Parts: sequence; C-alpha cells; structure tokens
Amino acid sequence: MSRRKNNRRHSNFGSWADFFLFVMTILCIFLILSLFDSSLAGESGRNLGKSLRSSFGGAVIVLLLFGMYLCIALFMRFRVPLLPRQILGTLQLYISFAFMLGLLRETGFNSEATLFIPGAFGHGLAKFFVLNIGTFITLILVIGSFILSAYLYGSKILRVSLPSLPSLRNINLKFLRRRKRVKPVHTRRRRDLNYEDYTPEQILFGRSINVEGFNDKEPDVSVADFNFGTVDIPKFRNASNDSEPEQMQEPEEKREPQNPVEVFDNILAILNTASPSPENKKTHRSIQPRKIRRPLHTVMSGESESSRKNKDSVFPPPIEIFGPAPKLEMNNDRLSLSDEQGNVIISTLKDFKINASIAKTVEAASVIQYQIELAPGTKVSKVSELDGELAMALSFMSVRIEAPIPGTRYTGIEVPRRDRKIITLRSIIESEEFRKSTSRLPIALGMNIDGKVSVHGLDDMPHMMITGSKGSGRSMFVNTCILSMCSVRSPDELKLILIDPRHLELSVYEDMPHLLASPASDSEDVLSALQWAMKEMETRTENFSVTRTRNLASYNRRLQKDKRLPEIVIVINEFDDLLYLAGNVIDDLIVRLAQKGGICGIHVIISAEKNVPELIKSNIPVCAAFTESSKEDSKSILGVDDAFKLTGKGDMLFRRSGGTRLTRIQAPFITEERISDFVDYMIDNFGVPKLIDFD
Repeated sequence: MSRRKNNRRHSNFGSWADFFLFVMTILCIFLILSLFDSSLAGESGRNLGKSLRSSFGGAVIVLLLFGMYLCIALFMRFRVPLLPRQILGTLQLYISFAFMLGLLRETGFNSEATLFIPGAFGHGLAKFFVLNIGTFITLILVIGSFILSAYLYGSKILRVSLPSLPSLRNINLKFLRRRKRVKPVHTRRRRDLNYEDYTPEQILFGRSINVEGFNDKEPDVSVADFNFGTVDIPKFRNASNDSEPEQMQEPEEKREPQNPVEVFDNILAILNTASPSPENKKTHRSIQPRKIRRPLHTVMSGESESSRKNKDSVFPPPIEIFGPAPKLEMNNDRLSLSDEQGNVIISTLKDFKINASIAKTVEAASVIQYQIELAPGTKVSKVSELDGELAMALSFMSVRIEAPIPGTRYTGIEVPRRDRKIITLRSIIESEEFRKSTSRLPIALGMNIDGKVSVHGLDDMPHMMITGSKGSGRSMFVNTCILSMCSVRSPDELKLILIDPRHLELSVYEDMPHLLASPASDSEDVLSALQWAMKEMETRTENFSVTRTRNLASYNRRLQKDKRLPEIVIVINEFDDLLYLAGNVIDDLIVRLAQKGGICGIHVIISAEKNVPELIKSNIPVCAAFTESSKEDSKSILGVDDAFKLTGKGDMLFRRSGGTRLTRIQAPFITEERISDFVDYMIDNFGVPKLIDFD
C-alpha cells in the first residue's frame, strides 16, 4: 500500500513538473520573439526585448535557446547528458559571445542588427580589458573563452592541441599544493591487489606490474580457470610460495603536475557524480577510470555496487505472506452423496437404454464427480454422447463426461457444484507435495478432482501455454506461476523477463528483485527482449559444447556457486495483442526459443485468449486451458470441446507434455494485496534489481 501511495505522489509531482516545463518553453519562445521586435510579442514584448538587448545584448539568445532545448528535452523525457557541464558551457558561451561583440564595438564595428548588440554587460567587459591589457591580449582572451566553452561541452580540442596532458584517471589534487618528496608506494601482497587499478592487458599479460606472481612471459592459465560464456578474468597461479613481493617505487620525474583545465574538469566530474539522474548513468560511468568489465553472470544475478540490502534475510519467505491458513475439509472417500442428482443421472441413462449404477462420488472444489459402473456389454461411447441430455436433466449449462477414468473401470460424470470452494495459493505452497518437489521451478497448478495437490516443474515441461477467455482465471494463474517459482528460487537463481502489451496485469512486479529488465510493453522492447534471449541461448549452447555438458543443471554443477547461471523465464501476457504488433517476427523467435531454450534454462510461458499459431502450439504441447467462449476455440487449443464445458473462476484442464489426457484442476487464488505484499517483501530483503538494457 505504501508503494502505491508513493507512486501516486510521484505521478502528481510529474504532472505539475510537466506543466511547469511547458510554461517555461512558452516563456522562452516569447522572449526570443521579443528580442527580435516581432509583432507577435505585442507592445509589452517590444519593451521587454529592448531592455534585454540594452542589458544583456544579442548574445542572450544563446541562453534562451538553451533554456528552450532543456525544457523540451525534459518534457519529452529525453536523456540530457552531462547536464552540469552543459549549463556551465552555455554560460561560458554567452560570456564569450558578449565579450566578442563588445570587443567589436570597441574596435569601431557598429551594427544595428539584433544579434550584434553587445549590451551593457559585453560592452563593459570588453572596455575593461581593452583599457588594461590592450586589444591584442583581449582578442586572445576571447579565443580562449570560446575554447573553454567548447571544452565544457565535451569537445576534445584541448586534448588534440595538448596531447601530453595526463589523463583524467591520473588526476591528483595533492600536486596543486607545494611540491614535496614523493614517497614510495606501499607494498601490497598479491591477494590484496585491486585488479580494477590496472588495464585488462596488464592483468592478462603481467605488463608494467612488478609483483611476484605476474610473469612477464606467458601466464599460467588453465581451461578450468575460465568461466565460459563470461568475460571473467582468469585466476593466475602464483609460481612462488609465500615469498614477499618487492616494493614498488615510482620515480618522481615520471609524475607530471596537473593542468588547471584538468583540475576544473575533475571538479565538474565530482559535481556530476553527486546526484546522477537515472537517465545519466551511462555518461556518468564514462568519466570514471577504466575498469574491467564484469562477468555476465554477475550482471544477470543482480550483483552490483549496491547489490542486496540484507544477505541474511529470510528466504524462502514466510508462509503467512500468502494469506491466512485455509479451512478445507476434503475427503477422497464417499462424501455426502447427492442422492437426488445421482438418481437423475441413473434415470436419464435408463431412458437411453443404458444400465448403470453409481460406484463412487468424489467432491472436488468446483465439481462433483459421479463415478458410474456400466453394465456388461454397454459401449462407453454411448455415455459420452449424452452430455447434453444429462446437462438438461440436471439443469446445468454443461456436464463433462470422462470415459473412462484412467486407471479405473468407471465412467466419470462431472457436475458443477453450487457451493464451490476456493483453493488458496497458501494451501498449495504449504502442502507436502510442493515442499518435497525436486523441481527447480515448481508451479502450483492447484487441486485435482480427487483432492490431491498438483505440482509440476517448468524445467520438466519446459514451456507452457495458458489459454482461456476473459474472466476464466487465466490472468490469476499467470500470477500463481510467477509467485510459485519466486517463492523457492532467489534472485540469483531465477530471472524473469515480463512482456505485457497492455501494461496492466504485470505492472505490480516492477522493481521486484527477480526481474532481469523492466516489463516490456511496446513492439520494439518485445523484439529486443526476445532477440537478447536468442543470443543468450546461443551463448549457453556453445558453452555446453565446450564443457561437454547437456543442460544447465550439469553445467552449473561444474561452476562455483557464485558463478552459476540462473534460470530465465519469459512470461508473455496477452499474446493475442502481440500478434497485431509484430506478427511473424515474434512467432519465429518464440518457436526457436521453444525448440532449443529448454536445455539452456530459458523457459517461455505464453498467456493467450485463443489466437495461437499452429507452429507455436506444436512446439509447446503443455497447455493449461481455462474456460473457452466457444466449442471451436476449445477444439483449436485442445482438440476437444471440453474447455467449453468448464465452470470458470480457475477451473481448468491441464495437458502434460507427450500425452493427450486432460486433467481437471482447480487453480489456486490469491488477492492483489497479497501479491503486493510478496513483492514488497522481496524488495525489502533483496533490494531493487539492477536492470539491464536489451538494446
């Protein structure tokens, strides 16, 4: 609840900020029109423009154009790189133009054009320097002022003209003070060396590092020291035992005093890093000293400078976070028989010359299954054809007939319950079947007709398709799948890629530590996410072939725990909408991921209403079908019309991989408040994830 209030407060602040930026943009345009004595500005605008020209001169247009650009960029949510440097550079550029115009006026150049009026500021500045140091030195100062403004904007003109200046990472403010004798660098043991202080070439080949254990010749590296699929730095074997390295001394004459321009640039870098904006992170890193790129597994596992808030947090989360304890009284034996409905079924069958008797009655959460025993010589197909007649006799919309029940000699007639029971997600997660599941990615499907908890692993499927009309419980089951996997796998072991074209159902999972990137909604982000998954799949496949492993589990067993690759689950909600956005391109990517991604630990969960291409259905045989709106839609998904006979509200038919048998399951239910509590708990314990950019 607190996160929702904060989001609402931020949205209100954003609307007021947008209004302010819009007003400031209009004001800048009005001032520019006033500066040129435009009739569009009116009489007040002409007076305002006259005062601007007399005080600040024509160079003030530099400030007005920059202000309009800045307001438009912030309003359109564009990234403004190095904002402090741009502001200082614009101010310096205005001073340079005003200085130049004042110098031209002092040398006798008179022009009534608006842009060539120096104003009181430029005229006074030029007059002061001309009287004190002369025209020639003042001209040099004007040129230097323009060069300084270009440098503040990020131009490399100073580096081209002065190639001998030390780089930014060698800046040391101590050299601005009185020069003293340089002390030798303190000795550091090999295990205390900070690899980030050196370039990759120095670490890989031991160049310019006078430390014992780093040979000038070829380093002693083995294949086992590398982490395949990453850019991790190999571990070098120390040829010596525990010998102390010699002290490293840097000659005093090699150090160069710092240039004042670099000192100023260093101060600007400190100001820029004090409060970096989210849009400015890439530019902020570019001015820092060069570091060795981190391995891929550390990026995907969410480890960063501010990785986790509390590594000693409680995980898995407490069961109370999923709601109160359920009160279910289920029994697989003969429960309270509905004699009236049973008699109606038997009498209806007799009307069609079918002799049968009720052998057993099983009460499930949403249906009651009457297991009838047919008389010898009766064809089972005769009973399957009477679903419409039985529904009419029992006064129900539909009745499903399972003939025969697998493993028995009975025929099941499933009748909807008038007082259906709710299966909560907590009752499934705290069950023995879920706790003892050996799957890496268990999914709490729900409860079968016989009252048994149904749990299946996504790593065994390895992909799943969820279908159903609106209001059937399909979206709730997507949340169930996500919470089931995230409740047993930490963010280091599981990463999610959420695709939600409507940006509604999956928006609650924003900032959850398991996310690999922000939820994708438009077609470009979706294509980038799927293409990134394709590249990751190819990379993992190549690593498996190098290490001679067959799947992700055997590959991770050969690595250290902190370098293991996580499982990646791509959840695509409302797949029907994506077909209108990208069409065949998305189909091809999903088919390739379904064919090869399972062994690489990349799994796909597709949620669609009905429009699923045949090629995707053939590559993703595992299906959880909820209530369909027509028999044709049910036959398109399952091959039979049984999904049309479901009762809705989580009532589904589950088809396993490699089989045609359909299992009727009541999917669990969880409220939106409990989902928000789970997300908040994970954020409080693991912190906000470091998201990657698929572009």
